[in-house]
Amino acid sequence: LPNENNGFTKDRPMKILYAGAHGSANKLSNVVRAASLVEHLNIKFIFIGDGPEKISIVNQAKLLTNIEFFDPLPKVDMPRIMANCDVILLSLGDIPLFRYGVSPNKLYDAYAIGRPVLTTVEGFINNEVKENNLGGTAPPENSRLLANEIERRFYLPRQERELMGQRARKLAETVYSRELIISKYHKLLTG
Repeated sequence: LPNENNGFTKDRPMKILYAGAHGSANKLSNVVRAASLVEHLNIKFIFIGDGPEKISIVNQAKLLTNIEFFDPLPKVDMPRIMANCDVILLSLGDIPLFRYGVSPNKLYDAYAIGRPVLTTVEGFINNEVKENNLGGTAPPENSRLLANEIERRFYLPRQERELMGQRARKLAETVYSRELIISKYHKLLTG
């Protein structure tokens, strides 16, 4: 049953943005499979970027009506685009190194713009999103659990998604602010 409080209408689908590399490490085929599992919902997936796997991903999504692909855009345009989406998606494969040594730019951009995130990045990233209630997480390469998280975000009241975005923005300001990091680094060096 539709949830009238979620803010989505026939003319206003939930927009989930993936912006970044379309390479083997990103496992976007997992996202395409998840999109196929939620095709009955009023959700539009927007993929922006390029990479060696893009043609394959586009071909996998050929029969789906809920995915649109776009070429890479300048970084200066991304805040406007992200602000027009409801959820920012980060997708990486099940590579053990990613649990300890990955720091996706789009995660911090999503925090700064105040958008909930969905992530398949095991370790620190998924933990941070869970602990701070900033969106949803799924294990890498598990399209069924990713689809479940997408569906949960879809049925959440708009106010709940807005609160996730506000918590993300606060984290950006209190933990990931460049000014704050520069100040700490300066104190460390001059200390």
